[in-house]
Amino acid sequence: MADQIIMAFINGILLGGVLALLAFGLNLIFGVVKIIHMAYGQFVMLGFYLIYSFNAIFHIPLVPAMLLGIAAMALLGVLTQLLLINPLLNAPRLNQLLALASLIIVLENLAMIIWGADYRGIPLTLPIINIGEVFIRSSYLIAFIGAIVVLGLLYLFLHRTYLGLAIRATAQDLEMAEGMGINPRIVYYVTLAAGGALTGVVAAFFVPIYTVHPHFGSSFTIMAFVIVVFGGMGNLLGGFISAFIIGVATSVAAVLYTNELADILALILFVLVMLVRPQGLLGVRA
Repeated sequence: MADQIIMAFINGILLGGVLALLAFGLNLIFGVVKIIHMAYGQFVMLGFYLIYSFNAIFHIPLVPAMLLGIAAMALLGVLTQLLLINPLLNAPRLNQLLALASLIIVLENLAMIIWGADYRGIPLTLPIINIGEVFIRSSYLIAFIGAIVVLGLLYLFLHRTYLGLAIRATAQDLEMAEGMGINPRIVYYVTLAAGGALTGVVAAFFVPIYTVHPHFGSSFTIMAFVIVVFGGMGNLLGGFISAFIIGVATSVAAVLYTNELADILALILFVLVMLVRPQGLLGVRA
């Protein structure tokens, strides 16, 4: 049992890295555009389907298919900003939530029409890493390393480039950013493109781990939202920390009990934190 708990703890950390990347995009969009992207998990689902189609239907090698999927999701992010979010920027928050929630239904039914209800996946055989009595799935390890590398590159982009600094300035103080000559509309488009590209990256990391179906994104939308609120809305560091907490807690609970109880535990942990700190772990009370 001790070996199983250790293995679950390690796999939880590996899963936490990918969840941190998933939550980063959702957090970035909220922090800059002040919009809660309710269909973020469905974007991951669509990115997964696109990678599958490029590889299995159009016979494009896997890595170029992943790059095409990431580029397509970045373009979809820009189109979402142009066609849906721009008209809603000054609308009441409830209108924004309902419009983006309706996008969930649109994307899931669109996936059902195009790809059907069957599970789709790209068959990949990756080895299991054996350290004593502990077994680690190399697909999880690859996804974790890739997620950490991408998060590191995003950190450098946000802190070492003019465009990244413009994004941070817009997130912190929109009026001051405009006074410094920053065009928030351009920043919004870049942010949605980055957020869309991140859903494609997460989908690429999920390819060796999961199969996809039209409702694949729903659980990840909920998980990303829980992680973001748990860490503090708009706080990127808080989302990073909470992703590992949720990843480890659910992974260990799944070994000790069942997957269903693990999901319940994650939500109970979330509710308890909200009762004690409604603003999240690192959020600031309004």
